[in-house]
Amino acid sequence: MSPNKLLFFFLLFITISYSQNKRAAVMVNARAQKDKILVRWAVNTPAEWQKANKKGFVITRTTVVRDGNVLPKPEKTLLTPKPLIAEPLDSWMDLVQKDNNAAIIAQSIYGESFEISSAKEGDLAKIVNMADELDQRYTFALYAADMSFTGAVKAGWGFVDTNVKKNEVYAYQVSVFESPQVKESSYMIGLKDYSELPAPTDFIAIPDDKKVLLSWDYETFKRIYTSFMVEKSSDGINFSPITTTPLVNLNDKDEHPSKNMYYVDTLSVNDKVFHYRLYGITSFGEKGEFTKPITVTGVAAIVTPARLVDYNIINSNEVNLEWDYPKESEGFIQGYEINLANNDKGPYKVVSKIIPPSERKLNFKDNLYPSNYFTISVVGKNNQRLTSQSMLVQPVDSIPPAKPIGLEGVIDSLGTVRLKWKPNQEKDLRGYRLLKANNEGEEFVDIYHQSYVGTEYKDSVSLKMTNSKVYYRIAAEDMRFNISDPSDILILDKPDKIPPAAPIFKDYENKDGKVHLKWIRSYSEDVISYSLRRREKGQEKWQEIKQINDTIQEFTDDRVENRKTYQYAILAKDKSNLWSSLDHSTVTVSVLNFTPVKIITFLQGTADRENKKIVLSWDYAKNKSKVIGLSIYKNAKGTPPTLWKELNGNIFTLEDKNLKINQEYEYHLIPNLESDSPAKAETLTVIY
Repeated sequence: MSPNKLLFFFLLFITISYSQNKRAAVMVNARAQKDKILVRWAVNTPAEWQKANKKGFVITRTTVVRDGNVLPKPEKTLLTPKPLIAEPLDSWMDLVQKDNNAAIIAQSIYGESFEISSAKEGDLAKIVNMADELDQRYTFALYAADMSFTGAVKAGWGFVDTNVKKNEVYAYQVSVFESPQVKESSYMIGLKDYSELPAPTDFIAIPDDKKVLLSWDYETFKRIYTSFMVEKSSDGINFSPITTTPLVNLNDKDEHPSKNMYYVDTLSVNDKVFHYRLYGITSFGEKGEFTKPITVTGVAAIVTPARLVDYNIINSNEVNLEWDYPKESEGFIQGYEINLANNDKGPYKVVSKIIPPSERKLNFKDNLYPSNYFTISVVGKNNQRLTSQSMLVQPVDSIPPAKPIGLEGVIDSLGTVRLKWKPNQEKDLRGYRLLKANNEGEEFVDIYHQSYVGTEYKDSVSLKMTNSKVYYRIAAEDMRFNISDPSDILILDKPDKIPPAAPIFKDYENKDGKVHLKWIRSYSEDVISYSLRRREKGQEKWQEIKQINDTIQEFTDDRVENRKTYQYAILAKDKSNLWSSLDHSTVTVSVLNFTPVKIITFLQGTADRENKKIVLSWDYAKNKSKVIGLSIYKNAKGTPPTLWKELNGNIFTLEDKNLKINQEYEYHLIPNLESDSPAKAETLTVIY
């Protein structure tokens, strides 16, 4: 067996399985009239529909409401003493002669075969043919029943109940005789539910050349009407249908529902008024109310195009256009439209309002392209358009574009530059010239060497070059190679990866136990501060002794110790917190100071005659060289001093009891320093 046959059997199996899984049911509808109730039904699957036609249908009416009250015990009445089936074929003869839909119903029930569109061969084809035939019988029968309620009643698919009362409400239940596999259905209705059938809305006509497009609201009325009939009149009085059968919408699908219904009717002539009206038809054969008649006149098709014949350029943004069109055809058109594109293939854009039919010239003022392709369209009264061949217009352009604005940018840590700017508005813009300089006052260089198309550009700069800034400008260029004035200069700061130039010491002096330093500042422009540092020779760690944020270029260090060697360093820091190198920025200074250092800052002697003693007190300067001892010399005034006491450096008071009355004594205190620096001697005179 071929793959195609296997595929067909598989699809056939799926179709049969789906039909078996779908629960068969009777679908019921009803319509109340002034004195009777019409009931219609159908079985929803072809196979069970065919069986039901032979078994017949049972109708039961249950009275559920009387005089507005629900009956506690509904009253059930069997309306079909025996199941309803189609009337014998002989009884259809008169009806089918005048009702084509009734003929379709009779053929679907009694016909030995039901013609299908394609012929098939073989055993497999016979199976498919039988399935197709049943589906077509079913489909056409239901369609015809919707078109002919009389035929539906004759086929056993409809019922007219005249034994009804206005004060009662009924539930009509329809089932297939002795067929529990087919689900029965009900419909509740009473004479009070009667209402006039409305006229369709939004009925309009759109004229064309010897034809008219008719349209009306379908979505609102498709639950009321199954078909529609359009009638036509040439005098507005006598109307007749434009088709032999009602119009049905075959394009309405659940996934794509139709909002409107359309029909195209032909007209014998264009210069005559025709009248149209419309009504709907229900599945019970009822005709709804007519719409109000609408009128329409056909409009002649445009057969002659206009032709652009000349132009006159006024300036770069203005041109006069001229065209030809037969004067005798002016009465058939609304006017003209001018279309413009920047190339012959388009797309073209309408650039004018509708120009009156009698006009043959237009002054067009706008921003023209370097190359302009114009066409002219003749606009018919039905909005049909007939467009001419194009005509090329090239204005002479010596005016450069406007100066570009909005240039801005940023440089990242890798030296990538991102520029952007606002676009120019000229239609003939070719692009932009990109200009760059590395230093202020330097000539700008074109870095792209041709027009650049776009409003963003990525460049790069070297972070190793000493220039701290980079300069950009752009200029716009049009298709005629006219170049605009350059934009304002954009100045971008480069990310600083280069340390500042190092400051250097130009002089130093060791005097009076102090170190005087002088230096030359860094020549780098982005220096924001300096740091003066010191360490004892042989040590590794530097200590900052002065931070300088101004223009000071010298410093005196008085916090040094005698006979020690120090190293000094001066460093510069820039805006990016980069420090200069220590190379060539250090100096070594040895401190040699033989000037006695004032160590004793407090000295006092008090005579205590009562206890026969003199009390001496003293103190040392803080943060000076460490005092390791104290030598005290004593003498009576007028005699040479002699060594009296040798004390440790942590003693600050002493008593002298070796005294004579009415004698003046002198005490000489000389500190001994750890640094071997000379200390200044202090003398105290006390009268005892």
